Amino acid sequence: MDDPQLPQAEHQKALAGLARLNRWSRGDVGLWHHLQTEARRVSPRPLRVLDIATGSGDLPIRLARRAREAGLPLHFSACDCSSTALQVAAQAAQRAGVAIDFFPLDAVTDAIPTDYDIITISLFLHHLTDDQVVGLLAKAANATRQMVLVNDLSRSDWNYATVWVAARLLSRSAVVHFDGPTSVQAAFTRAELLDLASRAGLEQVSIHPHFPARWLMVWRKQHD
Repeated sequence: MDDPQLPQAEHQKALAGLARLNRWSRGDVGLWHHLQTEARRVSPRPLRVLDIATGSGDLPIRLARRAREAGLPLHFSACDCSSTALQVAAQAAQRAGVAIDFFPLDAVTDAIPTDYDIITISLFLHHLTDDQVVGLLAKAANATRQMVLVNDLSRSDWNYATVWVAARLLSRSAVVHFDGPTSVQAAFTRAELLDLASRAGLEQVSIHPHFPARWLMVWRKQHD
C-alpha cells in the first residue's frame, strides 16, 4: 500500500480488502462512542470532524451513517495523499448516500487545517517512523479545537496471527495478505505510544484496548 508504483487496479483491490478488514475489526465503534458523546455535549452546534489518511474512506463513511441515524449534526471531512484512495472514497460515500468533503493532503509534510473540532487518525501511525509520529501528533494537537482520536493496531504475536488469518479470509488481494500482518509487526505497543505522545507534548493521554487487535488513543485539548 505504501508503494507509489502500485498499479491502480491493485491499489483499488487492496483498498476494498482493507475496508472489509476494518468492518470486521469494528474500528468505528470506539471512535463513535467519543464522537457522539462530544456531539451531544456541544449540541445544537455542529461538530466538524477531519479524518487524516482516510484511505478508502470506510471509517468516516460508517461514522457519517451512524450520525445520520442518530440525528446528530456531525460534519465529516477526510484527506489522503493518494488520488486513487480519494477517488475510491468519494465513490463509496456517494453510494452510501453521505456527504463527506474529501481533499488531498500529505499529513506528514503539509499543514493540517485548523477549523476542525475533532481530528481522527486511523491505521496510519504504523506506517511512520517515530519522529514522523511525534510530528504528526503535535500538528494534530495544535490544529484541533477539541480532541484527537487515534485508532491503530496493537503489536503482539496474538494480533499478528489474528490479522494474518483475517486478511486471507476477507480478501483475495496479495497486497492485503502482506500488508495486514506486516502492519501489526510495525505497530506500536501502548508503552511506546505513550512515550511518542509525550514527546509530541500531549499530556493526559488515555489509551484503551479495542478487540480485535487495536487500541484507541484519546487526547483532549485543555483550554484556558
